[in-house]
Amino acid sequence: MVDKDIIFAIVSSTLLILLLIAILVIVFFISGKQRIKQEMEMAEAKLSFERELRQVETEVSEHVMSQFAQEIHDNIGQLLTAMHIQIQNQKLDHPQLAEEFRPTEIYLGEVSQHLRLLSRTLNNDYIGHIGLLGAIQTEVERLRALKRFEVHWLPVKGKSNLGKDQELMVFRIFQELTQNALRHSAAKNLYIEIDTKNGQFELSLRDDGCGFVHEQVQASRKASGLRNIAKRAQLAGLECSISSSPGKGCEFKLKKPATHNGSQKQ
Repeated sequence: MVDKDIIFAIVSSTLLILLLIAILVIVFFISGKQRIKQEMEMAEAKLSFERELRQVETEVSEHVMSQFAQEIHDNIGQLLTAMHIQIQNQKLDHPQLAEEFRPTEIYLGEVSQHLRLLSRTLNNDYIGHIGLLGAIQTEVERLRALKRFEVHWLPVKGKSNLGKDQELMVFRIFQELTQNALRHSAAKNLYIEIDTKNGQFELSLRDDGCGFVHEQVQASRKASGLRNIAKRAQLAGLECSISSSPGKGCEFKLKKPATHNGSQKQ
């Protein structure tokens, strides 16, 4: 009888211990899921905050650029027109000096063209009206007018397959990349390609400039521009990649990711 009691006590104790272990496992499992859920919610809240902050920054930046574009169009444009009229009057009053005014007229015409193109690419209303593909065409014309490098670009017809906010973000990233190429690449050629077939979107910019060690630049303080581009692309729901090496130029790609079923998401 005593042996049965001992066995019963051992079995009961074992079952109790197993039950406690099971309860602990369940508690840890539930708390782990809750912790993961909380971390995901915090990450989503952080991303949402960053997206809203970036949206505010973009709105402020676009407002300032639109005002600047309007200032160029209204005031500086009028001054250039007045200068052109003045030159024409001087040529009428002094026909013998007409040939000497020709270089000034040429320079004045080039300045007017540069400012007109710049005004358009700074104005988000203009970009929204003509769309991303038209805005890139205008920017390509401005880059070619600068004659800093050869721009290789075939105009793309149709739609970009991006939302309006995405188009504006892509265009501003495009402008930042081309300005970086102008300032730092020492390139002779800039190749621009856009693929919008089958509802997709992919933008590629490649130059034959001096290039850089991507890992070193990414880890340095000089990489704020690259990180800003990557962050803007992420907030716009786009994938971006940058590849470069010394002496082999740089290539940047911006792509709308595909969904699991193979279709594209906006």
